[in-house]
Amino acid sequence: MNILKTKLLPTLANKKGNTGFTLIELLVVIIIIGVLGAIALPNILGQVGKARESEAKNTLGAMNRAQQTIFAEQGRFASSLSELEVPIGNEKYYGIFLDAESAGRVGATGITRAQDGTNAIIATEIGEIANGKNGTRDYAAGINYDNTARTFSTVVCRANNNDTVKDNQYALHENVVPEGTNSNVVDPRVGIVNGLLSAGITDDVTLAQCEDNSDTDPTTGTTDEVK
Repeated sequence: MNILKTKLLPTLANKKGNTGFTLIELLVVIIIIGVLGAIALPNILGQVGKARESEAKNTLGAMNRAQQTIFAEQGRFASSLSELEVPIGNEKYYGIFLDAESAGRVGATGITRAQDGTNAIIATEIGEIANGKNGTRDYAAGINYDNTARTFSTVVCRANNNDTVKDNQYALHENVVPEGTNSNVVDPRVGIVNGLLSAGITDDVTLAQCEDNSDTDPTTGTTDEVK
């Protein structure tokens, strides 16, 4: 690459008049641009995906905090999104949902919205297809209350780079109703509810955990904690 640049630049600088460039010179320039683009493009796309994921991370974090308020007032976690009073519906790349059957668990799955002015979620592009198009990954979040210690723990998790997860375009949740209340949303690959190892109300010293924190076999986990 350096040799090509060393020879090419002086040649271009020494051109006089309107003689123009030769075909070989133009091809060399195009090749150089192509190589640089091939190196930079994956990094650019990765940063775009991470920026889009902040939508899910921030919303689920706010929902975890709202769950603490609900519990302090009513002694239970929310059973519907409306109880949390966290504004949703403006997310462009994620459909937020709550799992009513599994206390303290919420999630975010990839979506694509219609471009016809309605902003409606396209039913055939939820999860895997949407993540593939948008460069995003599914998220899960949970809150745990320890009755004995009387303490809360919260966690926000993101689909990790497990080979099975990557093959599924980082989709964690199956048969989800985005922007709604669901019942027992299970990761079909491992049978884990919402990609979380634990959440809810316990009498043990149990923390809200992502599934990859399992002491039994961490390599089979599908989520990593997001700080």
